[in-house]
Amino acid sequence: MNDDAILEMYIAYLAACNDRDWGSIAGFVHSSVLVNGVQRTRKQYVDDIRKTVAVFPDYAWELRHVVQQAPWLAVHLHDTGTRHQMFLGVPGDLSPVETHEFAMYRIADRRITELWGTADNARLRL
Repeated sequence: MNDDAILEMYIAYLAACNDRDWGSIAGFVHSSVLVNGVQRTRKQYVDDIRKTVAVFPDYAWELRHVVQQAPWLAVHLHDTGTRHQMFLGVPGDLSPVETHEFAMYRIADRRITELWGTADNARLRL
């Protein structure tokens, strides 16, 4: 895949995340994906997104910056949501949250095969 095709795929993946289209999200992920050095199944990967959405039902990922060199895509995301459940010791008090997320994805055959990422989750405690 070239850079344009990878970015197009990633934008569609983010739209699926924001739409909670679990079947489509799974379709963007390889059956086995390396996440921060840990091998995960497609189901585990999607379940991790589901866990985030359980705590923050309106969680949204907004793409801010992209650096790419196929097969890699590096992104800066601005994430927002409302805390409905306990997270990092803070009760579900319906407070709005926002944070920044930085991730590097390796894409092969239009699927995420590797992800290295971090979010400023300390900001989600405020």
